[in-house]
Amino acid sequence: MPVTDLSQHTRLLELFPCPVQVSEHPAPKRLNKELQEVVKQLRDATPNSRPEEWACNVYTTIENQNEIHLHPAFEKITRFITQETFIFAKENGIFIPDSNIIIKNMWVNIYEKGCSMDVHNHPNSLFSGIYFIKSSKNSSKLVFESPSSEKMISVPVITNNTYNVENIGYEPTEGKLVLFNSNLKHKVLLHDSDEERITISFTAVV
Repeated sequence: MPVTDLSQHTRLLELFPCPVQVSEHPAPKRLNKELQEVVKQLRDATPNSRPEEWACNVYTTIENQNEIHLHPAFEKITRFITQETFIFAKENGIFIPDSNIIIKNMWVNIYEKGCSMDVHNHPNSLFSGIYFIKSSKNSSKLVFESPSSEKMISVPVITNNTYNVENIGYEPTEGKLVLFNSNLKHKVLLHDSDEERITISFTAVV
């Protein structure tokens, strides 16, 4: 019996795609120079507020200075983040009320050599993002974990593709903003550069 070619009768559906938006600031060098000065002042005046449950030694203001978007020194980057989050929400088809995008929290993370960040997500928010103020060669990658990875049975893979990949790494680039839904798990690999990796992280709702 001849074998029927099913290729013309079979369709592979890509359901529930996972959106991640990457935006570049139009004038990153000038902005990042200003932000590095502000972050230095903030670090000198603010103790590390790393939560006890973090198994890493990153400098962060997540607990004691997590509303830097309200500070005039961060007005430019906050405006850029808000605009890009609006675009991301619109692309997601989400209703945006007159109150517009609301930044819930915004904080600074500084990675020195040997620092990393455990896998996590951001509950009680819709959108999350990371803006790269400073990065260099060998800076630690931002890694996203597949939402389906926890449900998968581990099997040998012949070729990596979008259907079986368990995580995807993003190379940090100064002046880039990475936006994603807050439920998406992510982590930061070991930072292997002598230069600091400086980022602004935030969560937002509508």
